[in-house]
Amino acid sequence: MKALPACLALLLAVTLHAQTAPGQNPTGQGGQQQQGDEPTRDGLWDGRLKGGNYIVRCNSIIALSKHEYIADGVARVVEVNLTLSSSQIVRFYFLEPAKIDTGSSMVNAGTQALERARGMVEQAAGRVSPSLTEPKVVKSYPASTHAHTVEFVLKEEARLNSLFQSLERGFRSGQGRIWRE
Repeated sequence: MKALPACLALLLAVTLHAQTAPGQNPTGQGGQQQQGDEPTRDGLWDGRLKGGNYIVRCNSIIALSKHEYIADGVARVVEVNLTLSSSQIVRFYFLEPAKIDTGSSMVNAGTQALERARGMVEQAAGRVSPSLTEPKVVKSYPASTHAHTVEFVLKEEARLNSLFQSLERGFRSGQGRIWRE
């Protein structure tokens, strides 16, 4: 259950972002956000995300997975994992509030925890920069992080699906790609 506070914080960050008015999101150069996937000749998969960049040799990827689960009865998580020929683990996430039977006591406890955490986040929101509109991975050292783990959160499931498809093309072909959130 140590992952619950980190999961809640991440879910709340995504929820608060969803409440941002249109036009408040930072954009790329020229006021337009460039998204997409393009091939390169260097054999590198180059992910340019809002939360940072990730570059890996396509032939270093040993396995690629995408799965979804309900975390602590509170959040639906879609997760993409890379297994590399090193000790580093890379994870990309999309999170949203779980939509499951609300009659369950586990869900009611999770809902109460979410409401409590939401209240704390709203209190803290006045002390946070308004430019902090993108969802962020929240880590609580050492409880919720693992050595050699790199994590990114994406605000749209469609973008996570696009990222997975780009990684799969690079993994299968060995051809490099640049993917932009």
